[in-house]
Amino acid sequence: TGACTRATFILANPAGLLSLDDSARILGRVVDLPPNAAPALPSLSPDHKQVLFALTAAPDPKTGFGTDIYAVNLDGTDLHPVIPHEAENVFYDTPRYDPSGTYLYFHRSAAIVKGGAYVGNESTIERLDLKTGERVRLLSDAADPSVSRDGKRIAFIHLKDGQNDNVWIADSDGTNARVLLKDTFSYVQAPRFAPTGDTIVFCAAGHSAPKASDRYLPHNAHLGTPSEIFVVNSDGSGLRSVAQTGDDTFPAWSLDGSSLAFVSTGAFFQMSMRDHSIKTLASGDNFFFGDITWLK
Repeated sequence: TGACTRATFILANPAGLLSLDDSARILGRVVDLPPNAAPALPSLSPDHKQVLFALTAAPDPKTGFGTDIYAVNLDGTDLHPVIPHEAENVFYDTPRYDPSGTYLYFHRSAAIVKGGAYVGNESTIERLDLKTGERVRLLSDAADPSVSRDGKRIAFIHLKDGQNDNVWIADSDGTNARVLLKDTFSYVQAPRFAPTGDTIVFCAAGHSAPKASDRYLPHNAHLGTPSEIFVVNSDGSGLRSVAQTGDDTFPAWSLDGSSLAFVSTGAFFQMSMRDHSIKTLASGDNFFFGDITWLK
């Protein structure tokens, strides 16, 4: 601990919750997690003092296997569950504060069992009022929420038949949900509002833009197609690809919106939003999978 005072990034991956400097050099762990526990999808609190993340650990004696949302101070103190899973095969992830710190948005996925048989998953976006404790379900068939800088809208992944369908947008109370893009993709994930504007970044593969003259063209599944990082305006206009990645990734904005960072194929990359130039900051075993949050 203490490494976070010098850190620019936090990376969550199977090795733990790691703090990295501005060259992606690993400074240490933010906190020691239980053995074999895997953190994911970290986010920074509005006061920049705490990081929230999803944590999958050994099955709980009472509630079985699942994923909880945890919080920890950046100095490594006060590690505690914020939203523990309440039953077997209930998974929480993607914790996101609104800018005021009043609300916590998150994704809940739960196995649906009927007559002792697994029949599918229930996937919802929910919101917790951190002052009153009130919890509401905002959206169904939805995952991967991101909150706009003014707190008035959320971008998310809409699910169709349990599969990632497209980027959608809704008012922050879950109303007025609508598809953001007329374009289709074979796979799409990780929509993220820019911290300084109305741009949304996301990762997708198998882009198939609609054309007036033909039907959607066939495309390969995302596992056989290089993924790309796209940006789009929050009204659905201006879609453009800014980078090609070797695999699906979770792009993360810098706090000033000038850069993106992502890990993929064994390397840590930083991209300038000004000219879309990409620097490889570091490479190694820690950078095949992982989710980043910027601290400064």
